[in-house]
Amino acid sequence: MNGETSSPRLARIAIGETGFERAAVWSAVGFACSYAAFDAAGLAGLSRASPELAAPVAGALAVLTAIGVVAFAATGAGVLPAIFLAYGPFAAILLRTTGPEPYAIPFGDPVPFAVALVEPLGVALAGAAAVGLAGYAIGRAVSDRGADDD
Repeated sequence: MNGETSSPRLARIAIGETGFERAAVWSAVGFACSYAAFDAAGLAGLSRASPELAAPVAGALAVLTAIGVVAFAATGAGVLPAIFLAYGPFAAILLRTTGPEPYAIPFGDPVPFAVALVEPLGVALAGAAAVGLAGYAIGRAVSDRGADDD
């Protein structure tokens, strides 16, 4: 035994060696890029009004996010930063596909708008948790396997 207790090990798994700063920045950048990707797809003929055409955009963004989470975990990130990183892009995807009309905030009664935000953002949190946990496991397995080969 190396004398390490389970508490520091759990903290290292939860937080990792890479801080929340990178996760926060990439979460924000992922949100902005994912949100704008639907506008770019609209210029190319894919639109929010046509869910069957917006689905490939959402799917591609989700896969790209999952790959990013795996790579982030492989560099030493913990579970919580991995979830945080995935939340931004997933929130943008769900806001653009199931949320309120983009760029239109009603000024009369903000309650319906707030209620319309709760469901997509809650589902985004659940998706981010699932992808973050899976991405952490895969990323750590890949990085551990690579370290064993050296």
